[in-house]
Amino acid sequence: MWLYVVTSFTLYNKVGRMARMDFHKSIIKDGFFQMHDNLYVRYCSTGDNAKVHRERVKGMIPSKWCDVSIILSADSQEGNAFHCLNRKHSNSLVYGKYDNVEFF
Repeated sequence: MWLYVVTSFTLYNKVGRMARMDFHKSIIKDGFFQMHDNLYVRYCSTGDNAKVHRERVKGMIPSKWCDVSIILSADSQEGNAFHCLNRKHSNSLVYGKYDNVEFF
């Protein structure tokens, strides 16, 4: 199962930026990797493991300054999604299909 965490922090003041950095450090320490500036992903082997990490993320969310969405998707919902980490930038690299990924 894949656990996606999408964040949107208020960055126009110092307190919001500090909250974002604290959240970032906490979620990276929990085993997530950052796919984009506001997208974190973690693979969980079982549904129970995914629920544990989902609850941990809920505990990390600051009370103010952010919006956080947690999306849980099973491998069957991922379909032909292709995740390539630490890739070398090359024009010959072929990316996978994302046409049958459904979150709802």
